[in-house]
Parts: sequence; C-alpha cells; structure tokens
Amino acid sequence: MEPFTFDYENLHARVDRGVFELFNLDSSAHTFRVPLRWLGVSLHYKKPDRPGTLYFGVVRDPQAALYNTDRLALRYSTSPAFQVPPGDEPLFRAYLTEVARLADRPAV
Repeated sequence: MEPFTFDYENLHARVDRGVFELFNLDSSAHTFRVPLRWLGVSLHYKKPDRPGTLYFGVVRDPQAALYNTDRLALRYSTSPAFQVPPGDEPLFRAYLTEVARLADRPAV
C-alpha cells in the first residue's frame, strides 16, 4: 500500500506501515512520529471566527477517537500545534477521518 499523505501549507502528514508522521517543512524541529494506534488529534477554537489550534498527540487509550480527541485524553509533552482557519477545517477532517478508518478508530 502506498503512503497516505496530506499537504497543507508548511505541513506534510503521512501514514505509512502503521506509523503517522507529521513534518513541519519550515523546521525539522517539529517532526512528530507515532504509531497510528496511539495517534490523537484535537482541534480547539476559542472564537468561531478565529483560527483554531490543531494539536497532534499520543492518546492514553488507543480506543479513543482519533480526530477531535477529547483534549484530556491527549498527552501534550511532545505534541506539535498548528493554527487552522475555520474554513480549512474540512480539509483536515476529511484526511483525518480516513486516517481513523485506516486505524479502525472513530473520528468525532
């Protein structure tokens, strides 16, 4: 199976052989790699008309939702975060819903 990828501005995400990798193309310091079964992604908007913060992390329970993971279920010690405008959220939702399907996990 070919890697399943997603590109958005300076971000490149890839699922390959059960591993999720996230690359910030502006800086190698923000590379994130985790087994797919432990991936959790949470999107938090403080105000509806402002960009939200998308957090990538490791879940405490591998049965938790992969996308829109409860923020309390994520471990944040090494989690990268990115700003996402409200109009671009459907792009991330579509990709991460398919990633959740590959991982046999829910996406909320």
